[in-house]
Amino acid sequence: MASDQSVIVTQLSCEAKMPTKGSAKTAGHNLYANEGTDVPARGQAIVGTGIAIGLPHDIYERIAPRSSLAVKHRLMTNAGVINSDYRGKVGVVLANLGDQAYRVQQGERIEQLIMEKINNREQQEVTLLDDTKRGDQGFGSSDTTMDKVFGGRSAKPPIDINEILARAFRPFIRRGEITGILRWDEIRGRNSVGSYQHYHRTGDVKAKSTTQTKTLETQSLKNMTIR
Repeated sequence: MASDQSVIVTQLSCEAKMPTKGSAKTAGHNLYANEGTDVPARGQAIVGTGIAIGLPHDIYERIAPRSSLAVKHRLMTNAGVINSDYRGKVGVVLANLGDQAYRVQQGERIEQLIMEKINNREQQEVTLLDDTKRGDQGFGSSDTTMDKVFGGRSAKPPIDINEILARAFRPFIRRGEITGILRWDEIRGRNSVGSYQHYHRTGDVKAKSTTQTKTLETQSLKNMTIR
C-alpha cells in the first residue's frame, strides 16, 4: 500500500504507457497518447492517456505543453489541473494554434506532468478588504502608471522637494544617507552651477557645505533639475 505522500499511477488499458522523465533532473514526466487523435487546425481535441493518478492532499499536477510540439506544430494545452481527489482517467486538451491539422499517434509523447505544492487554507469571508496602493486597478494598470510617470522611459520615480530646516538635515548627514544630487542653474538671478549642489533623500534637501545649509524658499526651486 502506498504512503500518503506517494504519487500513485494505474494503467487503465493495456495500450497505456506510464509517465516517464526525459532525464533525472527534468521538472516533468512525459504523458503518452493512448490512442490516435486528430487535432483540427485552429481547434482542439481531448487525447486520452489511459492512466489514472492519485496524489497527496497538498499536491496537484499541472499538465504543461511540450516545447517541441509547441515550437514545431503550435500545439498548446487548454485546461491542465489534476486535483488530489480526482481518480478518473487523465485526458489532455490539445489546442492547435496552427493552420494545419495535426495527427497524434498512439504512444506519442503529448504533454508533461509537473507536480506542484499547494496551500489548502480555507477562505474567510469579510465585508471589506484592506487598502493597498494599487487598489482596484486591473489588467495593465502597472504599465499604464509607469508610462504616465516616466513617459515610457526607464527612469527613477519623481521626488517631492520640500522646505526643511537645517537642523533636520544633521541626522541624514551623520548617517551619510545620500541618494542623489540636485542642481539648479539660477537662484534669485545668480548663476550657481558648481557652487550650490544639494543632496536629497525622500523629499529632504541639504546643502553640500554646512555653511550653506539653510531653509530653502519655494521660489528657489523652480529651475531645479534632477541629476
